[in-house]
Amino acid sequence: MASTKKLSASWSLVTSSKRLSRSSQAVSIVNQKAFIFGGELLPREPVDNRVDIVSLKSSEDIAQTLSTPSNAPTPRVGSPSTTIGSKLYLFSGRGGLEMKPIEESGSLWCYDTTTNTWDPITPTNPSASSPAGRSYHCITSDGVDKIYIHSGCPEQGRLSDLWAFDVEKKSWTELPSAPGPARGGASIAFLDGKIYRMNGFDGKTEQGGALDIFDINDCSWSTTTFKPDGKEGPESRSVSTLLPISLNNNSYLLTMFGERDPSSLGHAGAGKMLSDVWAFDLEEAIWQRVETGDGPAARGWFDADVTENEAVVHGGLGEDNERLGDVWVMKGTLITHVQALTRRVTELEKTVQQLRSSVEVSPAFNNQITPLSSATTETAQASSPSLTPQPYQSVRQVKNDLCFGQYWYFKGVPIFSEKGVDWMASKIGERPELNNFRLFGTQHSDHVSHPRLALPERQIVEELLSSFMYSEWSSIYPIIDPATIGETVESAYNPQTLHRHGTTETFVLAAVALCSKFQSTDENSFEGDTYANKAQSYLTQSSQEGTVENLQTALMLHIYRSLSGQWEDAAILHSIACRMIYDLKAHCFYHGPPSDQHRQKHMRNLFWLCYVLDKDISIRFGRPPLLTRDYCDLTLPQDSHAIYTPHPDPSMIQFPQDLQLNLLKENICLFLCSLASPNLQDGTILCHVRQLDLDLETWRQSIPLAFRPKLSPSPDKPQMTSLHKRRRIHFQLEYNYLTTIIHTAIRRCGAAYAADESLPDDLHSVYHSSSDLTLEASRTTLRMCKEENLLEQDVFGHLVYYIPLAALALFLNILIHPLDEVAQADLNILASSVTLFQHPQLTDFDLDSVQELSRFIAELVRLGNGAIGKTKRDSGAL
Repeated sequence: MASTKKLSASWSLVTSSKRLSRSSQAVSIVNQKAFIFGGELLPREPVDNRVDIVSLKSSEDIAQTLSTPSNAPTPRVGSPSTTIGSKLYLFSGRGGLEMKPIEESGSLWCYDTTTNTWDPITPTNPSASSPAGRSYHCITSDGVDKIYIHSGCPEQGRLSDLWAFDVEKKSWTELPSAPGPARGGASIAFLDGKIYRMNGFDGKTEQGGALDIFDINDCSWSTTTFKPDGKEGPESRSVSTLLPISLNNNSYLLTMFGERDPSSLGHAGAGKMLSDVWAFDLEEAIWQRVETGDGPAARGWFDADVTENEAVVHGGLGEDNERLGDVWVMKGTLITHVQALTRRVTELEKTVQQLRSSVEVSPAFNNQITPLSSATTETAQASSPSLTPQPYQSVRQVKNDLCFGQYWYFKGVPIFSEKGVDWMASKIGERPELNNFRLFGTQHSDHVSHPRLALPERQIVEELLSSFMYSEWSSIYPIIDPATIGETVESAYNPQTLHRHGTTETFVLAAVALCSKFQSTDENSFEGDTYANKAQSYLTQSSQEGTVENLQTALMLHIYRSLSGQWEDAAILHSIACRMIYDLKAHCFYHGPPSDQHRQKHMRNLFWLCYVLDKDISIRFGRPPLLTRDYCDLTLPQDSHAIYTPHPDPSMIQFPQDLQLNLLKENICLFLCSLASPNLQDGTILCHVRQLDLDLETWRQSIPLAFRPKLSPSPDKPQMTSLHKRRRIHFQLEYNYLTTIIHTAIRRCGAAYAADESLPDDLHSVYHSSSDLTLEASRTTLRMCKEENLLEQDVFGHLVYYIPLAALALFLNILIHPLDEVAQADLNILASSVTLFQHPQLTDFDLDSVQELSRFIAELVRLGNGAIGKTKRDSGAL
């Protein structure tokens, strides 16, 4: 359930300096000044015991370092502070020559911010119980006379205790311990008589998914749970923060940043850091991710405090293992759904603005612009004489509006509906016939009528399989089990195994078809469709028993059909594969006996591959996904992040797409299916678009810089392996594609204003901003296709869907704004794209799809040119 109150925020940098660079320090705010003490610049080396002050008021000197008074705490790290009035308090920490917890017999240190003096506060009864010395613990106060200490790291192990110190009586009281496990690096906050605790590290894993609440009056703990998936609630983390904040009489708890995966180097290294901000609405008991725009880099081991409705963050440790010396202020506001989306796209529009300020076409397109006056269908065909249509035995046409028509609306009217086509005709002057192009057709054979197809020679099959298994493609598509493939081939060619012959023969036929897809043009002498058709005929006519061999066969055929642009057959095969996934319990994750571990791992690989393909089928056809988190265990493979290492293990499974991204794509699938409901309110659509956009940005930020996609990527290409390069390219294409379909959904809004000339100002602003994002994402996709290496035979099958979607985005914007200054530039981009796909390394098998794609884009150019001309004539400009 989404919150009814949307929280937004903006960051501003106060200052940054080498002196302030540190982690594991203490930060407290008093009278609009940040008081910073302790911390480390190098691992296990305390900075010093001087106090640094950073003014948050622009009228004062920003930063100053005070001299150390004669009586002061020793330098220390991992000792946070809290405030009561103008005084700040800290307890223990780690220091000394051996960097052990500082044991001070229950004493605290009190710093008077008005006089720059330190005083130790010693318990009145030294023999009474008091908390042991520790570091990386939590501290907070009630703002009156009580200080609370929780958890942390003593000399050995970790703690879960909770103590209260009465400042007036100078006495400690031990309170009930918090729910386990014991941890360090947790966060606590005091608000309205309650202490809130979350996160931390128990020595093995980061903690999350629970907000523990200690009611001081009842002296008892309770827990509110949530899914720490980055969607329903913040991911598990440690060394972060928890801050109480009030906005318009609404109380929130903020958690932000932190370490989500510890470093293998322990305290000497940096783990995986987060850069997100989350707010817990105490009234509604709901988490929401806070949209903040540009702000601090991802970090952990920092400290933060609040002042009024602002949060102040200082320092910490970045993912590059460097200590940070910046001070940031985050100011929060409550906004509407429309304002939230507008704010988000404003950030992304900064990139687009440079392009909108100039009508010049990108230099990448200037050298191959086709004159618009001749950019007709006939011209497109004449310009590519080498493209000869390949004969189809039988074509089952898949309507283009079925495959991507559900994304496009104008004021709530589906573009490919009768009303939508009428609207396009009113803009162009003729009815467009975009469904006549065979972009998504399936080559389909009468499988029953074919005579029995003999298997290829065994030596040829073994060479094909060996070539595939030793290539990068076997890690991208981990279908064939190397432990059993020899036995399967032996069975297929052994006349004595008649009871298995049909199943294994079908497997071999499917494997030959798939492996032929990844052969070079010179090597590829196989008619892949012939083998795929026969294998599919055998598979669909058999009992389709849920066996591992049959599942592998269905997946191999599915991938072959998908890479061939034969998506209707792929969808049929996909439903078979999904049923087998459930039959074989591959959707479940469990720890079996050692003898079963290899099979279990292979089954999970097949599940994840099927899960990825499921989301593509769902988005392309506008159908609900078949494999969802409601029924499937989505525990990710342990080594899923290791694929980004410079030289990953060749045996490591890569998968064709990022698994985390596909968890997000499941939500996108369900959202796209919901758009068909006539009762869907504009506010609900805006809320979903905003959340999906934030989720996509969260995923983008989680990707290492060398692979991270951008709305307008630079032409620079990092040096990396071919496998890494393919992944980087695919990430960028997927990001462009998902940005387009998420923000295009905005035009589903506004049905109530379909008969009006204009929309309300706030909705029109969101329309405009989202349109800019989809256009820039689409231009980026077409720019990428200028790189010849994208059109190599082994990648073209992955491009077929992205290109027409990008082209259609530009075309529809031309219809909506035919006289806009960028319309002509976008038309030129489309015209230049007509010849992009004529590449010598494309196989004959792909040429028919290439020619049809070129004809489709040429038709968009012709219709777009007609729309511009009609508008000029109607307005008297011609």
